[in-house]
Amino acid sequence: MTDSGDTPEPGPPEPGPPAPEAAEREPEPAVPGPPELPDEPYRPEQEALGKRKVPGGHNGLGLYPLARAGFIEYDRVVFFSDAVFAIAITLLAIDLRARVGTSGVVMLDSHGILGFWISFAVIGLFWLGHHGIFRYITALDRPLIGLNLLMLGIIAFLPYPTNVLSLAGGNQVGPTVFYALCVAAAGTAELVVWVYATSRKGLTDPSVAHVRTLLTVRIARLPVVFLGSIPVALASPSIAQYSWILVLVLGIWINRYFHHRARRTPAG
Repeated sequence: MTDSGDTPEPGPPEPGPPAPEAAEREPEPAVPGPPELPDEPYRPEQEALGKRKVPGGHNGLGLYPLARAGFIEYDRVVFFSDAVFAIAITLLAIDLRARVGTSGVVMLDSHGILGFWISFAVIGLFWLGHHGIFRYITALDRPLIGLNLLMLGIIAFLPYPTNVLSLAGGNQVGPTVFYALCVAAAGTAELVVWVYATSRKGLTDPSVAHVRTLLTVRIARLPVVFLGSIPVALASPSIAQYSWILVLVLGIWINRYFHHRARRTPAG
């Protein structure tokens, strides 16, 4: 006989609620692609809004976009220019040769050394001028790049008239006139680059108005001095070569003149 107070044996466990189905996998967010650039010329206000500067054509057509400072197109022109100046100076030293006299004594090429230092100073002045104007040229169009390339071509050619002048010993009219013409051509080309850049809208920094005349006069003094030495060379080539020192003298005078002029001019 069973006891009525006994606890009944537990039966099998009741099945629990059904397991929740695996949550569906959320799709990964799409990776944004590169932003589309507007098909419009660069406007200064874009920089204030944090937008990327977009080169635009000089005439707004976009066919030949401007190469602006800060972009690789602009930097390539500047780096290429510096390389041409450096190579031209290097070629001046390559042309130096020691000579052996009739008695077997090694002789220095004094005329070659003199020609090297003359051309080193000339090319160095051209590089300083090029460096100075590109502080204010902030954009390049195709005509300006072409003019700059023309000037660099003449700079790269200068080692040849230097060698001719050195071989002549400084006492011949033809080599002296030829050298003066080549240097004057390079100076004229650099002057054309500067005048073109400052006469076209959007190629220079607004502050260029304060230095336009100063840099124009400084650049123009080289072709003026070397062209002026040609008539002198017809009478005395050596005196004509000494007259080239006027380039340095005029540079000092021009700097002092414009410095005093700026101090006398009232602000505003």
